[in-house]
Amino acid sequence: MINKDIKEVLLNHKDPLMISAENVATVRGENTLLHAMMILSNVGYSSIPVVDNDQRHLGIVTIPNIVEGIKDQISYNWDLLAEKEVEDIICTDCSICLDGSDFEEIMRQLVDHNYVSIVDKNNVFQGIITRKTVMQRLNSLLHELDKVFEITPKRDLIYVKS
Repeated sequence: MINKDIKEVLLNHKDPLMISAENVATVRGENTLLHAMMILSNVGYSSIPVVDNDQRHLGIVTIPNIVEGIKDQISYNWDLLAEKEVEDIICTDCSICLDGSDFEEIMRQLVDHNYVSIVDKNNVFQGIITRKTVMQRLNSLLHELDKVFEITPKRDLIYVKS
């Protein structure tokens, strides 16, 4: 469990924790793989959310998914980039949390994912929380901890080998 005071410092920040949906690059299932690849290369990410026309979250598309999607028996068929659609290769095994989820759950998911997609109860995409944003806040907190809290050890530190 995250200490409530530390959690408050991490969550109460001048900048929002979540990047809202209107500021996140997304693709639709009917977009071609070429379109998805162009969006990914333009924004410099390796994956982006896939949404439908009603902004419901369907999954993510990744560069490895795209490359795998154009493979044929022995090589890559680059012409398939313009023919295949994102829905043919969509990855549904991705990190998603409901809006208002506990910060600890978001942190757990960020251990294994670069971002967590946030959806409402109807699965409408609200935005993303990135590992980078959380790490920046954590870094700031660690450097400013003694300015925010008076730190007194309860006992000698015990180091555990990992």
